[in-house]
Amino acid sequence: MNRGTTTSRPLQRLFRAVCAVLAFTLATLAANPAQAQRVSANGASTAVVVAPLALVANQSLNFGRVAPGAAAGTVTLNPDTLACTTTGPIARTGVCQPAEFSGMGTRRMTLRIQIPASITLTRVGGGATMTVSALALDTTPDLQFLGGNGNGLGNGNRRYQIVPNNGIFDFRVGGTLNVGANQLGGVYNGTFVVTVQYQ
Repeated sequence: MNRGTTTSRPLQRLFRAVCAVLAFTLATLAANPAQAQRVSANGASTAVVVAPLALVANQSLNFGRVAPGAAAGTVTLNPDTLACTTTGPIARTGVCQPAEFSGMGTRRMTLRIQIPASITLTRVGGGATMTVSALALDTTPDLQFLGGNGNGLGNGNRRYQIVPNNGIFDFRVGGTLNVGANQLGGVYNGTFVVTVQYQ
């Protein structure tokens, strides 16, 4: 009858010893927590501030990289669809983007936008030029066309109405780059003036 009692005491002692080891291990882990690691990274932030009755250039007109051929050709950038199409024996690659501008008036204010009939691009270092012709506007969805015709200075007589409630609007300008036969290689730059007349 006493055999069961004698056998259970060593088991109880073994159980207490195991519990003591576990308690010691847990206490050791709690005393030595894992080291925290800190990492950081840089982010970027941009904003365009548009003053009332002002105009801001957001991005430049860019036709990308063009490889000329033995005959003349063109690259046409549609400011509405943002598509770039070519004619003639030329190849084009890289960024193709319209010029973009932002302005601010008030909702339903009328304005006129004037763009040039053409732009001259000059090769850095000289020696050659190219022209951008048939400049075109895309004013959707921020400006509603009210009517009017061009007057030899692009769309200078065309009237628009501001649609957004906050009065901030964007519009884009595209056109056709005229590439000559065996056009001299290099970087070509040019500038043009866009005028907005608030009424």
